[in-house]
Amino acid sequence: MDKVPRLPDEHLDKAKEMVLRHRSRKSCKACYDRGYQGINELNMLVTCPKCVDGVGLMEEWRAYVKDTPALAEMYGDYFDEEPEGDEATKPAAPHMDGKSPKAIPAGGKNSGPQPPRAGSRLRRQAER
Repeated sequence: MDKVPRLPDEHLDKAKEMVLRHRSRKSCKACYDRGYQGINELNMLVTCPKCVDGVGLMEEWRAYVKDTPALAEMYGDYFDEEPEGDEATKPAAPHMDGKSPKAIPAGGKNSGPQPPRAGSRLRRQAER
């Protein structure tokens, strides 16, 4: 397993600015209106899942990493696009015959009326 390098401190402020641009709510109790919940041991922000648009943020961060030579050298291989494989390498769908799987009723297999549970007041009354 590759060891992820620690983010240099000078890029942490830029990451905080990006997080603020991608917030979707004005107030959030989870992150105290910062957009991030903390900083991990690799000096990277732990973004708030409730108020930050993670997809938009990652697109902007990828562009920033590609434009910054020092970051591109450290993290460039993490953001490389995976090559599209042919159909033979994709996992097979579970239902290849084109039919949809059977729907299970909300109540489970036996969705009809159930007898009262053992020890319940209704069961004791039914036994009398």
